[in-house]
Amino acid sequence: MDLDRTIRELAPRVLRYAIARTGDPSAGEDVAQESLAALVRHWRQAGPPESAEAFVFSIARRRAVRAVVGRKLWVPIEQLFGNHDGAPNPETQAVCRAEHRRVRAALARLLRRDREALLLVALGEATSAEAAVALGLSVSALKMRVHRARKRLAAELEDGHDH
Repeated sequence: MDLDRTIRELAPRVLRYAIARTGDPSAGEDVAQESLAALVRHWRQAGPPESAEAFVFSIARRRAVRAVVGRKLWVPIEQLFGNHDGAPNPETQAVCRAEHRRVRAALARLLRRDREALLLVALGEATSAEAAVALGLSVSALKMRVHRARKRLAAELEDGHDH
């Protein structure tokens, strides 16, 4: 196993997962970077883990939770001071944001454990075995959970709920 190749292959997957999990590109980048840095430290100190993917996604999952909780603590302060992100062309981005909110709302209505499994496999591109290890499940339980999550998400999106 080659550390550089492993990082190159994992980086986009972890980044997609972290952004989806946190709902914030900046926080997602931080989570992905911290998770990959932890892999590099482990690899150099103790050698490669049994599954680099499971190692990184387990860390990314924990750090994403911390990022979301931390962001919720800062939202009132940012609103008080009128934090502006300076994003260009807000009119063009409005449609994308609306669809993004609709999908995130549908994901939020899934059971947490189903959402985690789906995000790891769909956006993190983790194999069933890697995701199962990261979530502490058997492979068959993980596959059932992902199948159930996909069906529920499709139903939520078809119903067009916008809670």
